[in-house]
Amino acid sequence: MMKFTEDSRVKIPTILHLIRLGYEYLSLKDAGWDIETNIFPDIFKESIARLNPEIEQDDIIRLLDDIKLSLDNEDLGKVFFEKLTDQSGIKLIDFKDFNNNSFHVVTELTYQNNDEEFRPDIILLINGMPLVFIEVKKPNNRDGVLAERETNAFKIQSSAAS
Repeated sequence: MMKFTEDSRVKIPTILHLIRLGYEYLSLKDAGWDIETNIFPDIFKESIARLNPEIEQDDIIRLLDDIKLSLDNEDLGKVFFEKLTDQSGIKLIDFKDFNNNSFHVVTELTYQNNDEEFRPDIILLINGMPLVFIEVKKPNNRDGVLAERETNAFKIQSSAAS
């Protein structure tokens, strides 16, 4: 008799569905990312160059450094959000032709803030930037969902306070 786990019942089907939607699965064993921001620099640089053909490689590196600085702000991501949605300068996301963007899915990518640690089940990357966290729970697992909400609300409040 097969044992049903959260992975087999929810996580793997979710990842397979995302792949059918056009996301590429990226194994963390084969990937490199910035541990401070969890941005995947190779994917980011390639995507930014594709979306902004006139940009120089040095400018992309400066842009990445600028994004890292904006993520250190204590504004809960307001400056980063403005950079992300600004379509007048260098585009981080192509909102006019969404297919120009690169889409990846990774699992269990750890986020750290001082002593706090958070590891979402599934993370969606757009152009190498982690923009969506997905926590999966077995069906009808109300207590698990509530516990996860409380844990993550505490972590978000803690990181905002530090």
